[in-house]
Amino acid sequence: MKGAALSSLTGALRAELLRYVSGYSVLGILAFTALVPWFVANFLGWPGISEGLSAADNVRTFWTLSASIAPVATFAGSYVVTRESYYGTLRRSVVMSGLKQVLTAKYVAAAFVGLATVLIGTVLWGVSMAFSLPPGVLEHLLAAESWHRMPGVVLASIMGALWGCSLGWIIRHYYATTMLTLLIPLALEVPLLASAPGIARWLPSGALAGITSLPFEGLLDPLPAFLVSLGWLIAAGLGAVRILRGREF
Repeated sequence: MKGAALSSLTGALRAELLRYVSGYSVLGILAFTALVPWFVANFLGWPGISEGLSAADNVRTFWTLSASIAPVATFAGSYVVTRESYYGTLRRSVVMSGLKQVLTAKYVAAAFVGLATVLIGTVLWGVSMAFSLPPGVLEHLLAAESWHRMPGVVLASIMGALWGCSLGWIIRHYYATTMLTLLIPLALEVPLLASAPGIARWLPSGALAGITSLPFEGLLDPLPAFLVSLGWLIAAGLGAVRILRGREF
């Protein structure tokens, strides 16, 4: 019985991932994974100021900017749900497979999508910056001691994708969910990290920033930030389940 259930879930997960990468929309998401850090970097004047920084400071700046991929992963996680909602196929999936299986498959798919988004995004973002950095910085960036910063960025992106999946289930509207997962964090929450980190650290994006150890005063340490982010994630998940129980497809 358990083997059949696992096989069914594996098939559902495979279908979710195949559905996700079909079409050209996924190319736009991948492009955003490099463009968002690039825009944030140019807003801060980096890598233009990189020659005046030490190699260690440039490496830290690169990984700090890589953390801006997390909002893209949040949108990518929501897209697992909103894509089907947009094309009107979500009801058919629920009727054919059952809400529990579809819900589980989409959350697992969102975790995979978050992981893929941050890994591919970091590579694309790194390649785009490789020829703009001062001599010697790339060597330090590729060194083993540089990569200890990556797990926090990866964890934040995966949690962001799961958070986005919950918002997709709650809202089930592509454009509204896009604003909430991508535009609002970049336009409101990220600026708060610099101007009011004492407030921002309790918000979803601020908690994710704490997980990645962004160099902003007032942010939570990685473990407390993870717990705050987990609280947001649980609250959104429970909210999604409660809403779905009383909503017809």
